[in-house]
Amino acid sequence: MLRCARPSPLPRRSSSLSSSSTPARSRAAVLQVCSAGVVWGTAPVAFAAVGDLSPLAVSAWRLTVAAAVLGLLAVATGAMAAVLAAVQTSPVPVVVIGLGVAAYQALWFASIPLVGAAVSTVVALGLAPIGVTAWEALCTRRTPAPSRLGTIAVAVTGLVLVSTVDAGTGTAPTAGVLLAIASGLIYAAVTVVGRHAAPRITPMVLTTMTTTVGALGLLPLAMLTGPVGTSAPASLRALGYLGVVTMAGGYLLLYTGLRTASAGTAAVATLLEPATAAVLAVLLLGESLPAHGVAGVVLIFGAVTALRNR
Repeated sequence: MLRCARPSPLPRRSSSLSSSSTPARSRAAVLQVCSAGVVWGTAPVAFAAVGDLSPLAVSAWRLTVAAAVLGLLAVATGAMAAVLAAVQTSPVPVVVIGLGVAAYQALWFASIPLVGAAVSTVVALGLAPIGVTAWEALCTRRTPAPSRLGTIAVAVTGLVLVSTVDAGTGTAPTAGVLLAIASGLIYAAVTVVGRHAAPRITPMVLTTMTTTVGALGLLPLAMLTGPVGTSAPASLRALGYLGVVTMAGGYLLLYTGLRTASAGTAAVATLLEPATAAVLAVLLLGESLPAHGVAGVVLIFGAVTALRNR
């Protein structure tokens, strides 16, 4: 499934146009992926308003709401034919990405009580850019450039600093780390598969199909593990925001960016998610951010800025 083949390049109109527009497209793609990370970083604030639902149930509803809204939008805009065509022509990547999104979220949530949110976040999110870069190096049979390795090192260091702001202990650290490793590897795989699928399937169609598959995979699991219903207005508003903005909107931005940006670049850029969450926790939830947390945010933003300036 994780093929080393690269997507077909966009057609050229002229040599001068190609040379001038390619850097602009690359910068726009990185900005789109960064925006996805920022949007995802707003999710913890909405999670705090949901109430008594488990993280797994919230994640399941997040996918379900996104799939429903995107499905209605596809019908309203006449894109449903393209959605159905994608099912017929590219069923494997759609299913893999959809189930992968559901799986890495479920594994990450499952690892948190076992090893703590800090370690789980560092392992799962930190492993993704490393795994993607290793895969790209294997495919191209070339050692990553020192600048690429340096960017990853800076970004992961920032992630470690941000994630240890609220470090805790878990009940089964070894099992928790293993689950977090599985989550990170699946996230890396989903990013690689999404990079290959994005140039061939429009972001709207790809997001609609993958959120639908993810919801179908995760919602039954959430129903088996606890209550999934709520009638509290604040909870319903938060679930709506999580589904429409952070899932549908975030993944539309991601898949749009992946039409041009490399999978490795995307994996690093989406580390803006924990950095954004840390900043919003200070601004909106009244939490404190110690000096090493501030340093972590600065390092992540610095690494992402380096991506944009390439």
